[in-house]
Amino acid sequence: MGKYVIGIDIGGTHFRVGMVDENKQLYNFVRESSSIFYNGANPVEILIEYLKTFIENNAKKDELLSISIGFPSTISKDRRVVYSTPNLNVFSNVDVVTPLEEAFNVPIFINKDVNYLLQYEIVQRNVADLGIIIGIFIGTGYGNSVYINGQFLIGKNGVATELGHIPVAHVTHICGCGNEGCIETIASGRKLEEIRKKYFPETSISEIFLRHREDPILLDFVDMLTIPVATEINIFDPDLVIIGGGVVNMEGFPREYFESCIYKHTRKPYPAQNLNISYSLEDKKAGVMGAAYYAFERLKG
Repeated sequence: MGKYVIGIDIGGTHFRVGMVDENKQLYNFVRESSSIFYNGANPVEILIEYLKTFIENNAKKDELLSISIGFPSTISKDRRVVYSTPNLNVFSNVDVVTPLEEAFNVPIFINKDVNYLLQYEIVQRNVADLGIIIGIFIGTGYGNSVYINGQFLIGKNGVATELGHIPVAHVTHICGCGNEGCIETIASGRKLEEIRKKYFPETSISEIFLRHREDPILLDFVDMLTIPVATEINIFDPDLVIIGGGVVNMEGFPREYFESCIYKHTRKPYPAQNLNISYSLEDKKAGVMGAAYYAFERLKG
């Protein structure tokens, strides 16, 4: 394997880890339960001990180049502190980078997990030279990443592109972020599960579009999913839109209707007339690979 980067994709339920060499080959990929971070100890110390064992069992420590971690979180602008992590709250307001640097003596990179998902898509498609690429990942929440002229948009405080937190008038649901009326409270996988329980209780969530895709309730839901997409398209006029996540990849999801709603809500004549919409590759290893790709780019300077 030679020299390698460790890529980590941490989610609320599971985290994934792998080693990626300089030829972009993935080794020793594993999926673990995120419950290990909740045993009462410092979650970063738990991660450090896990990684020490992982390295000892799989590779040479002196060939480690970097560790790169994606969190389902907002991240400080200096990319050292995890801010708000509603689905993994033990990491909220935690300096992750300093103790990892001290433990491993290599560069440590942390970022929003969706930035690493988009990084993976960009490398696999060889589209880094396109001007503006937006990634929208609709799962439990509404993830978003924007890549402009070779760099991720992070904003003044490091927390740009929180598309799921666009406020919607007259919506009173409380979001996981603490605010009232964020659009992901009515347009997300979490909302879809609410709809299923209320209107289709005899149907499993995996079959909801297979059995009810023409129902007006679900069509209204799909239309609502496209409001943030069209909003961002109207703002950025992107060269490429990549859409992924568990909801749009459900069996039976009405992609043609979904795309027609995006077109309906997008400014005419442009950018509506020449939209370039693609769907994510949906590789379970994408977050780990994207994290490693990002590290290699940063190491090159």
